[in-house]
Amino acid sequence: MKTTESDVLRSCLHYLRMKSHLVARINSGAFKTESGNYVRSTDISGISDIIGIAFDGRALAVECKSDTGRLSRQQEIFKAAWIARGGLYVLARGIEDLRKAGL
Repeated sequence: MKTTESDVLRSCLHYLRMKSHLVARINSGAFKTESGNYVRSTDISGISDIIGIAFDGRALAVECKSDTGRLSRQQEIFKAAWIARGGLYVLARGIEDLRKAGL
């Protein structure tokens, strides 16, 4: 059975919270209003699925992908900006990637 990105996201959120990291799910994208207009849910293109503060105080961004999922150009730009500012960025295809990152 193929693991979906939503499966990875749920397991990563559960794991991070279980380990006492302060994290939030960021719903990015656009939503259609009743009037037919689209409203963006965040003003930062490419923002990671999970943003928070690791238990040790590091700024944390986690992008969840399936085994075959790839970062978009905007996600690559966000990743570079996050790391350039000293944040911890993890591309997670499962909780093992979080463990490898020391979380």
